Amino acid sequence: MNFLNRLTGAGRTMVILLVVAVVGALLYFSGATEKLASSKLFENDGPSSSVSTSDKGDYDATLAVNTYCGFEPIVWANGGLKGSNDSYLYKKYGIKLNILIMDDFEAARAGLKDGSIDIEYCTLDALPTEMSSSGTMSDMKYFMLLNFSNGADALVADGSINNIGDLKGKKVAYAEGTASHTLLLNTLETNGMTMNDIIPVKVGTGIEAAQAFKSKAVAAACVWAPDDADCVAAVKNSKVLTSTAVANSLVSDGLIAKKEWLENNKELAAKIVEGILWANSEIKYNKDAFNDGAGVFAKAFETDKEFALASASKINYATLDDEKNWFGMNSDYSGMTGERIYTKMSRTYTDIGLAKSVMPWMKIVYPDILEMVISNNKLSNNQGATAAKKFTAPTENMKTEAALSTKKVTINFPTAGYTLDNTAQTIIDREFVDIAMQFGNARIRVEGNTDDTGNYDSNVKLSQARAQSVVNYLINEYKMNKNRFIVVGNGPKHARANGVTGADEAYRTTEFQLLND
Repeated sequence: MNFLNRLTGAGRTMVILLVVAVVGALLYFSGATEKLASSKLFENDGPSSSVSTSDKGDYDATLAVNTYCGFEPIVWANGGLKGSNDSYLYKKYGIKLNILIMDDFEAARAGLKDGSIDIEYCTLDALPTEMSSSGTMSDMKYFMLLNFSNGADALVADGSINNIGDLKGKKVAYAEGTASHTLLLNTLETNGMTMNDIIPVKVGTGIEAAQAFKSKAVAAACVWAPDDADCVAAVKNSKVLTSTAVANSLVSDGLIAKKEWLENNKELAAKIVEGILWANSEIKYNKDAFNDGAGVFAKAFETDKEFALASASKINYATLDDEKNWFGMNSDYSGMTGERIYTKMSRTYTDIGLAKSVMPWMKIVYPDILEMVISNNKLSNNQGATAAKKFTAPTENMKTEAALSTKKVTINFPTAGYTLDNTAQTIIDREFVDIAMQFGNARIRVEGNTDDTGNYDSNVKLSQARAQSVVNYLINEYKMNKNRFIVVGNGPKHARANGVTGADEAYRTTEFQLLND
């Protein structure tokens, strides 16, 4: 007979209750220990290399960001890194986010893949380097545009460099596969150049690129603001050669998440997107919010407020109408879209060996959340699209002003004619339209050239008419501002300057030049 059978009924009951109590206590304290370990991890406001999945506490979602003021509106609306009941996001949308600062990119991506992080930042222009159809990111979806860099990424150069062509044969520091690399690649393209035309110096971050420039180890560097100002101050006669203040549609931040998480949390994701859009507008248009946001960001990221103010001023925060344009939901919009930049950079990074078998746009985009926000839009602050730059009418001086870059393109016109056939239009589309869209704040000078055959004055008029035909096509087809363009007919001027007479196709070119405005 066992021990329980020797006890009375009441005794057996007491023993059973005691066992249940002991087991319950063990389970309770085990869970509490797990929760304590998790809460200690999440209390770390600095960069984290690992994330626990045991308990996400009172937060609705975990969002990973890096140290960049592009995330200032999110942090401000969330009341800091750890969402609270007093935050704007909770009072307006009933959500609290656990925001993790993760400057360790690989650790951040690992957390997203294992599910300990729900949502994570990305730069769309560099995303193709990760989105192989056979890679570990194939189940991730891009679902929101956060902001555009509007001067936060810059190419600084020493006194020996005055235009993009001067970079040829020079050492240039950059962080490979990042937004800085994107800026460098596309800047070189404006002058018909590639990475083979410079001496590339790969570094880990924009900070390291700035250090290399300030130590004069390189002639130019792709850096982050406000390091660009420090570089110019440190190196005599140096300058910001170009930046995303000019290439204002090139570099953007967005959000990605696993498709499974988005499918299972559509309403929550829609609240997060709407809350961020509300916060973006407040920081963008409300001076008090802009100032307050810098303070909240500075405290959360343990930096100074002046740094936050300076950095945030070089970021264009996205609104709901910006989202519609970016995701191709506005049929009247003809500017740069997410699909266009992603597709272009997929080709570019594939060509230089940093991407392989990149998934197409339709495989990586997830518009459902944005569509939910649009269909049930409750946003009452300014959600209008960012206005395109207004150019004043070009002046006569702009016809001879030094160009930032020059890309020569051969466009075949009819003999003694200036009409564009389908082939000519395709060449313009392929060789220059993306440049014009990406560098949306630059003036464009289109110069027509001929070889030295026939009457000089007639050739000048013909080259002017051909350049004007190109400009008319860009205005009519892509709704570009006519005041942005300067039209010049050189005729055989360049051929004569080089002592070349007679027929020569090398001089029958159209030059696309970017000018700083």
